[in-house]
Amino acid sequence: MKNNSYTVAVLGAGNIGSAVISRLLHLDNEVININLSKVLVSDSTKDRSFDSDLTTEDFSEIANDENIDLVIEVLGGVEPGKEYIKELLQKGKSVITANKDIIADCGEELIKTAQENNTCLYFEAAVAAGIPVLKPLIESLRGEELSRVAGIINGTSNYILTAMEEGSTYGDALQNAQELGYAEPDPTNDVEGIDAKYKAMILSLLCFGVSPSTDDVYTEGISKITKEDFDWAKRLNKTIKLVAQIDNGQEGFNARVYPALVDSKHPLAAIRGALNAVLVEGDNINQLVFSGPGAGAAPTASAIIGDVLSACHQMASNQTNWYPLRTPKTGDKAIKDVNSSWFIRLSVKDEPGVLAAIASLFGENNVSIESVIQEGRGDNAELVLVTHEAAEDNLTSSIDSIANLDSVSSVTSTIRVYL
Repeated sequence: MKNNSYTVAVLGAGNIGSAVISRLLHLDNEVININLSKVLVSDSTKDRSFDSDLTTEDFSEIANDENIDLVIEVLGGVEPGKEYIKELLQKGKSVITANKDIIADCGEELIKTAQENNTCLYFEAAVAAGIPVLKPLIESLRGEELSRVAGIINGTSNYILTAMEEGSTYGDALQNAQELGYAEPDPTNDVEGIDAKYKAMILSLLCFGVSPSTDDVYTEGISKITKEDFDWAKRLNKTIKLVAQIDNGQEGFNARVYPALVDSKHPLAAIRGALNAVLVEGDNINQLVFSGPGAGAAPTASAIIGDVLSACHQMASNQTNWYPLRTPKTGDKAIKDVNSSWFIRLSVKDEPGVLAAIASLFGENNVSIESVIQEGRGDNAELVLVTHEAAEDNLTSSIDSIANLDSVSSVTSTIRVYL
């Protein structure tokens, strides 16, 4: 029996917005009745898959309508969505958004605005689309002292890397991703790790109470990864993934996004194609992995509808809810102070003393070598090294010095090893 009825508006009618609207118009919930009253669009004369009478080009019609209980924001970009969300929360309306750009930019501010105005703010779809990650992290794991949250949180880059592991070049894999709709015509945000960085910023805020700026999150993309890197990874029983990693230990907090060599037996190595995964570590839970479709209109709409129903249930019981923030436990740790292990490929001259010179420079920077493989002869020999853990600053200084050796033609590749 449906005892409660709520009126909903949607801001935006693009791919995701249209999927949400379709779900709302055909939603059959046994407890709550949801009525779609308005959809904000830029052009109300455009033919759409829903009744044109629902459309408006005037945001104030939604903001000032006292009958509207909840608004779903799927406009994309930071503005005007950011100001719209703030105004709606101040007017006491609940808000659902899938906009990672906005939440990364001012999530802490919006959470506080929701709290001050006793209303609901949900954004489950902003991190991993159809994968339910935020609610388990915030609610089910509230009592757990988390030490790491890491994962594959960009489906486009994971699709490209999977294709490269199977033999494609980076260019061919990117072109296929664009043809399939996984990558935009300008793929920069995906392949250079920017999209993953925004999601890592959200996870940092919710899991550790830290709100890093975009400059605080070290970010490196996948555009420099080559088929040869994958060939070597395979020989080392590893694969390559774009990893977002957030650590919060006794030595400090650090969030970073980077291509990583991942052991073939690690759970993240099994995440293929456009799928996403989030790995959570804590003292009592050891390790949890959430995986599934992390992009696309249908999975994103599914998460949004889940948030809508959660907000409606909160309103039905005269309660409000927002994502409660943890208190930061440690100070920030700069990337230069993080300990890492690096995989390094060098093009060198095959002559006496080369390896000794390289090892000496590593030693001067307190970096020890775990393994060395040399292949080829003459001026085109290849030296492949994996280091033990060392401070990033020391590793960077070592590579800068090695690159200046006369016997080293080039530093072909440096990839971090996921530890």
